[in-house]
Amino acid sequence: FRLGRGGIAELLAAAEHDWGLVEPAIFGGLLEQALDPEERARLGAHYTPRAYVERLVIETVIVPLREDWRAVVGAAQQARDAGQPRQALALVETFHDRLCGTRVLDPSCGTGNFLHVAQDLMKRLEGEVLETAAELGAAERLGGFGARGVGPWQFHGLDANPRAVRIADLMLWIGYLQWHL
Repeated sequence: FRLGRGGIAELLAAAEHDWGLVEPAIFGGLLEQALDPEERARLGAHYTPRAYVERLVIETVIVPLREDWRAVVGAAQQARDAGQPRQALALVETFHDRLCGTRVLDPSCGTGNFLHVAQDLMKRLEGEVLETAAELGAAERLGGFGARGVGPWQFHGLDANPRAVRIADLMLWIGYLQWHL
């Protein structure tokens, strides 16, 4: 793939814009439009809107994690109320470790909308966990940038189209960086 003078000029112009608030999922739509109609039909490639993906991610990934989190919050409150703040913090940190060790696999990932939404919602849950840990006296942020935390390394995708998988990986990293910037 070679980029001509015109393509380079377009890339330079695009690089001058602030892309910080761009929803990474647009890359799926762009790939879908770039596919030959026959290849698109063969691969079953189509963009799924976030609202549809979110419903599936919430039921399969987030609901079980939130149920566990509610139980941890209750146990941590009991420990704190019983004068055991270290035990309360340990419960929250253990949940954080589990959250950061949870892996998500999409065996037909396309350009990664399911994975991106799963990461986004798990990062939101991680934010609640980190706030609770701070309230319990955590010495440092558990999931800061570059530290252990929810991130792209937990989300895995397979697809018949290797370009889609590379876009999914890129989308996860863009979403991750947006969280930290």
